[in-house]
Parts: sequence; C-alpha cells; structure tokens
Amino acid sequence: MNTQLKVATVVNMDALNLLAGEFKDQFDVSAEVIHERLIGRRFIFNRDGKDSYPFDEWEGGSEGEAVPILPSIETVTIASTDSSCILLGETSDGAVYAVRAAVSFASQGSVQGYFRVGPIIVHLSQNGSSGLPTRLEGYELRVALSDHLIAERIIRNTIEKKILASLLSFPGRMLVMADGSLKHPLDSYPDSLFRDGESESSLIGFSKSSSMISSNNLSALVSKARGPAYSLVEDGPIPTIVAKFSRDGLVFRLDLARSRGHIPQTLGCILSNDTFTVGYPESLRVAHHLSVFSRTEDMALKAYLTNRYALKHLRSFGLRRLALGGLSNSG
Repeated sequence: MNTQLKVATVVNMDALNLLAGEFKDQFDVSAEVIHERLIGRRFIFNRDGKDSYPFDEWEGGSEGEAVPILPSIETVTIASTDSSCILLGETSDGAVYAVRAAVSFASQGSVQGYFRVGPIIVHLSQNGSSGLPTRLEGYELRVALSDHLIAERIIRNTIEKKILASLLSFPGRMLVMADGSLKHPLDSYPDSLFRDGESESSLIGFSKSSSMISSNNLSALVSKARGPAYSLVEDGPIPTIVAKFSRDGLVFRLDLARSRGHIPQTLGCILSNDTFTVGYPESLRVAHHLSVFSRTEDMALKAYLTNRYALKHLRSFGLRRLALGGLSNSG
C-alpha cells in the first residue's frame, strides 16, 4: 500500500514507522491474550451483521435448571406492542421522520384484534422536537441529532413508553409485552413502568436479538428441554430469563417487570393465551407486521409532505458510494 500510494516522499516515514511499531507491539501482546481466550473454542462466525443462533451448545457445563412452563387455566388478555420509524428527509437544520406503532391483543390461544397509531410525522432540529408525545431535550436531543439510526430508536422508544404506560393503567389484569429488552441502555423506560400498579398487570420485554440468547449456557439447557421451559439468568426487581414456549421452539430472552415474583404463573398465562410459531408469540409477530412501513407507504408519505408543505426538492447523491467508490464492500 505504501508503494501504491507513494507517500514516502511527502510524509515523515520515521514518525509513521514509530506509530506502526507501537501498533505491532500492542498486537503481539494482545495476540497472546486472545490466543489463550480463543484457542480451541466453539465459535459462531458473523453473517453480514445478522443475529445468529447456534445449533449445538457451547463448551462447559451449565449450572442451573430448565423449569417446565405449565399452561395456566386463567384467561388473560395479552397486549403486544411494536413500532417502526423511518427517515423521510432532511432540512438544513434538522430531519423529518415517520413513526408508527401497533398493539395486537391475544387471548385464549388466538389473536383477537389490534389497533395502530400513526403514521406520525416527527421533526427534530436544534430548536427541539415536534410530533412526539413528550419533547426531546438536552442530551437526548443532541444524541438524536447526531445519528439517524439513534434518532429512530429514540423516537420509537418515546412512542412505545406512552403506549405501554396507557396499557398498564387499564383496570384489570393484562400481560403487556414489548418487543426488545427492558434493560437496553438506549431505551430509557421510566421507573413508573416497572413498579407494581393497582391494575395487577405485568410488563414483559420479549427479545429476539440478544447476545445472552446465543452465548449463555442456560440457553442450551432450555433448548434441550422436552417442552416449554425457562431458566433464571438474573434475579432482582426485573428478573431476566431465557425461555422457549414450544417443544421445537427457539429460545428467547425475557425481562419481567411487575411480575410480583410469580414468574411461573406469568409464563403459564402467556403459553395458554397466545399462540406461537417456532416459539415466538403470534401477537408480537402481528404487531411487528402492522407497524412496519412498506416502500409504497414511504413514497406516499413523501408525496404528502411535498403537497402539504410545498417542499422544494433538492437533487441528491449517495455520499458513501461517491466517496468510497464502487469497490467498497460495505454500505
């Protein structure tokens, strides 16, 4: 590469050689440590950044037990929520997004109904946020403005917090399920969602994307169980478990808030009142499909913005492809 770019004549190579030597020394030290940690280990190679699930189990034994999940005779409404957010466009001082959420209701082993919220148009700029139930301010706003992917997650989280709070305030017992972990560092749920309320409803975070699923030995223990089963990973105010809900189902991570220490009863109600495909709740699957945007809806929303606000389109180009060229193997 040095020969190809011909940098030797214009750069002080002594300084670069010193820098390269420092990296080489660090590599030699790290290589010994990494060798000790990886030699002979079972390993999953990443596939294009997508989550993977091991067919076989990790090395070493598993401390713990797979507790059977027994169906409950209690009829409970399960309310599962999911959301989706897309970037529609940008102005000189901000960006415009569309967000939509859906709630799917299941009971007695089948999906009973649903409702959708949105699409909602959201504008983020240095002057603040518009379109959200609660305004973004301070650090949260600055982080959202720094990266579109982070902004989309924050917008989704803001909408979902409002919906979850409303569902948990309904009288009577309900199992409210959210897509994803309740403990994700980018999702700032208020403590009020986790405290036991008068409605006796429970909040469950159902995660299909977690390193805990693929790397925890308890997952293999639960996976080998002959029927629905779970194993406690972390106890506390919000216990974390790994569980599967059908004999041949996949293992998922669940965070349980407001469970009042009755994990077996809560899981038994989920098992009896929802239906499952490869162990994943149908109510969450329906909520996901109802919330995502199609390409046609994306184009329709852009046409709506253009007509409603008399937008003047600027021609644009793909920055990364133009800067990196056609030989880049990344986005």
